Amino acid sequence: MVLTVLIYGQRIESQLQKETVERAKRNIDLVALLLEERRAAQETDGLDPWISRIGARLGVRITYMEDGRVLADSNVPSAEVPDMEDHSTRPEVVQALEQAVGIAKRHSATLNRDLIYAARQVPGGVLRVAVPMADVEARRAGMVSALLWSMPFAVLAALGIGFVLSRSLTRSISQFSEAARAIGEGRYGDRLRVYPGSEFKTLADAVNRMASDIQSHIKELQDEQGQRAALFDSLSEGVLVVDSSGAIRDWNPAFARMVSGETLLKGKSLLEVMLEPRLQRLVDEVIKNPEYDGRRMLSFRYGERELELMVEPFHDVAQERKIVVVMRDMTELRRLEAIRSDFVANVSHEMRTPLTNIRGYAETLQDMEGLPESCDRFISVIIKNVGQMTRIVSDLLQLTRLEHESGAIESSSVHAPTALNDAFSSLEYAAREKGVRIERDIAPDAEYVMSDRQGLETVFRNLLDNAVRHSPEGEVVIVRGVREGDVCVYEVRDFGAGVPKGLEGRIFERFYRAPEVRNAHRGGSGLGLALCHHTLRAHGGSIEVVAPEDGAGAVFRFTLRAADSAEEGETSLS
Repeated sequence: MVLTVLIYGQRIESQLQKETVERAKRNIDLVALLLEERRAAQETDGLDPWISRIGARLGVRITYMEDGRVLADSNVPSAEVPDMEDHSTRPEVVQALEQAVGIAKRHSATLNRDLIYAARQVPGGVLRVAVPMADVEARRAGMVSALLWSMPFAVLAALGIGFVLSRSLTRSISQFSEAARAIGEGRYGDRLRVYPGSEFKTLADAVNRMASDIQSHIKELQDEQGQRAALFDSLSEGVLVVDSSGAIRDWNPAFARMVSGETLLKGKSLLEVMLEPRLQRLVDEVIKNPEYDGRRMLSFRYGERELELMVEPFHDVAQERKIVVVMRDMTELRRLEAIRSDFVANVSHEMRTPLTNIRGYAETLQDMEGLPESCDRFISVIIKNVGQMTRIVSDLLQLTRLEHESGAIESSSVHAPTALNDAFSSLEYAAREKGVRIERDIAPDAEYVMSDRQGLETVFRNLLDNAVRHSPEGEVVIVRGVREGDVCVYEVRDFGAGVPKGLEGRIFERFYRAPEVRNAHRGGSGLGLALCHHTLRAHGGSIEVVAPEDGAGAVFRFTLRAADSAEEGETSLS
């Protein structure tokens, strides 16, 4: 409104001045016309009184001059007119002489005020009319004053109308603000009222839909979080979460029970809680290597407990790298394993003497003359089964020995092809009966490995025995050996039925045999592969079974540390 008054006031002043100029032009035309009529009528009255009367009637100043000399002026007494200065240089007079009509706005020294002058040539001289600028200023001041007085009423009216019109708008905005505040505070059930035809209907529908979606997602997340919390708390294994700085962040009740007596607090390090340097070093190693994406295992004794730990990195929803430590209490399992191992060792040891006696008496009976032929056949069966029982007992004793020695086995350089030949010699008769032949392909740089002669021969004998028993008649068993860096890799492949999928790990358990193998009555005690596994692990090697991509059968692949030559025979501990 103030800007309007300022702009409009300037426009009014300009318009009033323009109108005053036009008025002055009309007045001078009128005076000129009256002057001509007066001369035509040959009035005898004086010119100055006549001009004074016309000026008074029109409310303007009228001046008549010839060659710049003033002859009459309506605002100057007649006696003073002859003393007035020369007006030939006045701007309006100069312009009138050049263009017939002249206009000027200036201060009058005679009247001491601002006037608007309009001059015109008339026969015999120049006629000039002056209109006071005070009239313009007065009219302008009156109009601006009216505008200023109307401005408060206009503002009040605008505020009233705006208040009425904005009530629905502010009500809607308040509802939106309250809905947003409710969503921020977790009250997702609040909804906005939607009025038909409301300008905010689309926005209100969107906000209500967003609140509904958020409520649904929050419920799903809460249900999922509750399930995860229940699963996390119900685990028998202890679970601990460590952040990227090595500080403890969370744990489950099972972990707290395993470290009972210690103070579990968020922000502490593992070393402060468990006082186990090896565990802290393992966690630090995984934290310091951001590219590490594997699983690390650690077993140790903690107080009266035997614990087994698995450390693995992961990324949370915020992509922050953290470490999860899964701890399993192996105390009872180790105790049961020790009881089982002692039982097997004791039973196996006690069985050796009766088996030796049975074999001795059976061989004595076999050497006796005059026995019926059927007796000789029965005695052969007895000797064969005694031999099988003896091998089982020997394997059990060897397994027990490997478990008790915990991998501390003396190793030296062993010639693998010789161990392979000696192992096959004990199976040559069974292979010849089935028409199975052996193909050897051992690279020269893979001939020597770090092991013990008896252990390597046992591995080859069990793998070859397994391959011969499961190979079809007339098939081939392939033995390969290559060197990869500091490790020699050997493969024993057969072309039988192969290992059923999902049982690749279980076949190395003692006494385990696949169902189809048990049903086929193919013999075997189920100890051979377990013995291979423990023997190789004791020497720092490993064994696995894989299905070949180019055909049927199975490939048993095992590794051992390579020895450069036969001279590398110094005894070492694996």
